[in-house]
Amino acid sequence: MTQLLLVRHAEPLAASAGPGEAGGADPALSARGEEQADRFAKWLAGAPEREDVAEIVTSTMRRARQSAAPSVRLLGTPEPVTVEDLCEFDRGRASYRPVHLRDDADEDWQAIRSGVFPSYVDGPAFTARVTGALDAIAARQEPRATAVVVCHAGVVNTYVTSILGIARPLVFPLHHTSVTRVLISRSGARRVRSVNETQHLAGML
Repeated sequence: MTQLLLVRHAEPLAASAGPGEAGGADPALSARGEEQADRFAKWLAGAPEREDVAEIVTSTMRRARQSAAPSVRLLGTPEPVTVEDLCEFDRGRASYRPVHLRDDADEDWQAIRSGVFPSYVDGPAFTARVTGALDAIAARQEPRATAVVVCHAGVVNTYVTSILGIARPLVFPLHHTSVTRVLISRSGARRVRSVNETQHLAGML
C-alpha cells in the first residue's frame, strides 16, 4: 500500500504579473505562510511516516516549492521533484489573491465557494492532468512508501472528489498546509483516508 500525503501550500502573498511577464502571477509565501510551512515540516519530521518518505514532490509554482523547502531541510531528502501538471487551475492568470483577501462579489470566487470551477477552467482537462500526475507519482513508489506532494487546493480537491465520485470538484475547504491522505493498493485501487488534517496548526486557525 502506497500513501500520498497531499499538502496544500502555505499562505502566499497577493501578486500581479509584471508587464510582459509570460508566466502569470506566481507569489511567494507571506510571513504567516512561512510559519505554516515550518510547522508542517516539524510535524512531518516527528510523524510515523517520516521513515517511509520516499520523495517530496511539488508543483512548479513558487508557493508550493517554498512550502516544501523546510521539510526538505529537516528530513534531509533530495531536492523536490517538480511536476508542472500539479499546478493550480489559476496558473497563468494575471493576478493572485489569497483566500482572506478575496472579494465575495467576484464571480470566480463565488463559483469556487459553490464547489465548481470558475468559467475560465476546462474542468475535464484539469481533472485529467491532475489525476494522471498523482497516479503516476503513486505508481513509481515502492510498497509501503509515502510520497509527500505539496500542491494546491484545487488539485487536492479534484483528485479526492474524483476518487469519491463526487460531481462537484471543489467541495472540501482546505487550510493552508493541511494534509489529505490517499492510499493506493498494488492493484491501483485508491482510497481516501483523511481530508484536511491540521494537527500541526494549533493556535493558527
